[in-house]
Amino acid sequence: MLRIVTGALVLSCVLSFIVQPAPVLAASVEQIEMILQRLDALEKENTTLREKVRVLEGQLIAPDEPVKVTAGALPDSSTTTPQDALDAAVAELPVAEVKTAPEDLASVDLGPSAKLRLIDVSLDVLTAVGTSSERDETLETLQGGAHDPNRRGFTLQQAELSLIGAVDPYFQAESHILFTEDEVELEEAFIQSTSLPWGLELEGGYFLTEYGRLNPQHPHAWIWLDQPVINTRLFGGEGMRGAGLRASKLLPTPWYSMFHLGAQNADGEFMASFLGGEIGHDHGHGEEEADHAELGIGGRPIVEQDTRDLGDLVYLARWENAVELSSTWTTKFGVSGLYGPNFTGTGGETWIYGADALFKWVPETNERGRPFLRLEGEVSRRDLDADGFFDADEAEMIPGDTLEDWGGYLQGLYGFRGRWSAGLRLEYASGSGDNLEHEGEYPARDIDPFRDDRLRVSPLAIYSPSEFSRFRLQYNYDEADHLDDPAHSVWLGWEVLIGAHPAHAY
Repeated sequence: MLRIVTGALVLSCVLSFIVQPAPVLAASVEQIEMILQRLDALEKENTTLREKVRVLEGQLIAPDEPVKVTAGALPDSSTTTPQDALDAAVAELPVAEVKTAPEDLASVDLGPSAKLRLIDVSLDVLTAVGTSSERDETLETLQGGAHDPNRRGFTLQQAELSLIGAVDPYFQAESHILFTEDEVELEEAFIQSTSLPWGLELEGGYFLTEYGRLNPQHPHAWIWLDQPVINTRLFGGEGMRGAGLRASKLLPTPWYSMFHLGAQNADGEFMASFLGGEIGHDHGHGEEEADHAELGIGGRPIVEQDTRDLGDLVYLARWENAVELSSTWTTKFGVSGLYGPNFTGTGGETWIYGADALFKWVPETNERGRPFLRLEGEVSRRDLDADGFFDADEAEMIPGDTLEDWGGYLQGLYGFRGRWSAGLRLEYASGSGDNLEHEGEYPARDIDPFRDDRLRVSPLAIYSPSEFSRFRLQYNYDEADHLDDPAHSVWLGWEVLIGAHPAHAY
């Protein structure tokens, strides 16, 4: 890894020389020689360190091989990497020779016309192939996540390009861009503070809402190939995300305890339970979905609304904790809540709340974190208070109503010694409150694919040839009121990671 970073450094400097004046070129050559000499010495002195880091990276990168973390070690960003060692080495150069402040570890100043930024760049590609007892038209709603395998044959679930790096001593930034067969979309782009006092942290920009365990995660960080049913119903196929600001406070407790408060815009297509209103996702199959664009959850009309004041935003509160129960068992648990206006009118509002937990066992005698046992689950509920409205077609006033939807999942994964893992996930979703029917187009709740009673069972097998690739075989058994018979689906997915991607949250 260090040789790759060194090669990139030299290549960037050579390209910059082409456009520099002669005096700057001479000075830059001397600076580069100093950097290369220091890097060479660093490489010789840190062979053992690189081996240890390689092992740690292997445990952190593979989503099915979570690393054993103690409560005091959270969050994962404290892990030392070869990039940290390289940045520190560059910072140690004399200020007179390299005009970089010692605390500015994200860049190397090579003169007035050349500056090298040290950032992590990665590309993660998810692809799946499979078949089902249901046809593609039904699979599009049965596999409701926008990045789920959702058709017979092949599905490019996504290709994610990530750019992550330090801005200055006070902020770091991330950007994640998704590519599919049909479109390119921005998943996240935000800055995060790194040096606020009293355990405070600020995050601002465009980001996934930090509700529960799964919604803040990118699809390639999921253990199973598809999104849980209840997450699709509450947050839509893409998950809940938007522009906003989040503040976090590390509480002064003997264990890891973090409290989050956030605010985001309530409108947009990724705010399904709020001003967005639509749960289904468009796969580009005909004009029928376009005809339904003005109808939202439960067949209620979508009323366009402006953001008038701070009361028209979505607000988040989350409290998460991590505790080391013993030398072999750790746990993480949290509660989350969301509140904001919804699409049904100025009197409509939505509450979403839930709890989540994770238990993980790793024996003291393990090899790269294996064997391990990981048990986790979430439960969530949405109370959507729909505003009343006047139906011009029927010439009558339709009263308001409360639509309730709830559900959750429980999953367990066992990692064998070697590179195999096996798991099982159980899911259930249900609700109450009647849908408004529109000439049969928006059916009653018990046959609405995004509100009916639903049970899904999904066994899973994973094989990881290395820390940068994995294969997953998953079977889904689905019982749903909108189906005549249970559905049987089989998916084989493969993932490859290119570049340096940071470890995901424990």
